[in-house]
Amino acid sequence: MKKGLLIFIGIITCIVILYYAFGIFSSSVGWYCYKKWRYRFGTDVISESKKRKVFVRELNYKIIDSANLKGFYFKPYIEKGFRYGYHSMEDTRIDKSSHYSYNLSYERNMKDSIVLNIFPEDKKKLDSSDIVWGYLKQPYLKDTIRIEIEGMGKQKGIIKIW
Repeated sequence: MKKGLLIFIGIITCIVILYYAFGIFSSSVGWYCYKKWRYRFGTDVISESKKRKVFVRELNYKIIDSANLKGFYFKPYIEKGFRYGYHSMEDTRIDKSSHYSYNLSYERNMKDSIVLNIFPEDKKKLDSSDIVWGYLKQPYLKDTIRIEIEGMGKQKGIIKIW
């Protein structure tokens, strides 16, 4: 009887130790290996931006020269640049080390295969940019920005943001 109880307690102890060891291993390989807290992020939904308390303001826009954009949803906004917390993606750290404190972001429906690209000549109107994102020193646009709409289903158009 005592021997069976000791074996049962030993098995339970081994299971608990393996459970915690796997958790530590998984965290070190997953979250800590990718080091997501080092990189700047932006949201793609206004409600998430407001939840993280980085939302600044919505922008005006107009879609022109469009074709086949039935059901297309788009809403541009400015938010503060941020990084994830050290131990969770739910934590938000406002990015104060960057010269470009604000992101030009937009909310849109992702169901369709539509690509949005800032026109090359309009990227110069932003303080900094990459292929899709725009970065700003101040929480406003200095000039109108145009974004090209391209889709797999022959969707096309231009969005003007101001």
